[in-house]
Amino acid sequence: MNTKEEFDKIIRILQNPTRRKILERLSREEHYPLQISETLNTSQQAISKHLKTMEKAGIVVSKVGKSNRGGPPTKTYMVSSEFSLRIDLSPTLFRTEVDDLEFEKMEGYENIEKNIDLDQKEGFLKRKRQVIKEIEYEIEDLKKRRQYLLKLKEKALSKGYEYIYDNFDDYKERFVLYYILDTGHKDPKKIAKDFEIREDRMKEIIDNLKEKTELW
Repeated sequence: MNTKEEFDKIIRILQNPTRRKILERLSREEHYPLQISETLNTSQQAISKHLKTMEKAGIVVSKVGKSNRGGPPTKTYMVSSEFSLRIDLSPTLFRTEVDDLEFEKMEGYENIEKNIDLDQKEGFLKRKRQVIKEIEYEIEDLKKRRQYLLKLKEKALSKGYEYIYDNFDDYKERFVLYYILDTGHKDPKKIAKDFEIREDRMKEIIDNLKEKTELW
């Protein structure tokens, strides 16, 4: 899922603040357009248009069901995607990522999983809030470690970029080296696609760099 095209598509969808508010509501329970339009003080027509756009993009899905009051069938919407969207930006670092939120069993969280599955009615919401608070603490700890590692990566990139700038006169060669140093990708086809230049030209640049550097 982590492709430039996928990231750009999601950014185009989520750049609209109304759509983000819609998704916030849909992440909590299914809604029909009229419900959302009333809570957001926006016309039902505008809400329906946003929902259709997000459904076309695969972010939400709709279903038609019977009306509780015996009226015509109603269409409700719910979130259908699971992903994490990140942008890292600093003077020497730019990275965009879209990751699927795939579930893989991990050790060390057995107690949290156990508490999630407890279903006693007495104090139910209080216990669930306590579990969520514990999960948020773990997420915050991971975030702090990730931020620290990003700063270390930024420092390493800065020194690498400085070396490349001082030792390579050709602009395209420098940017290919910047790219490889940052991403680790060396495939001419992939690099040519990201740089939007011909693959044969990229192979020429890389062949020249192979004689000048130890990256290959």
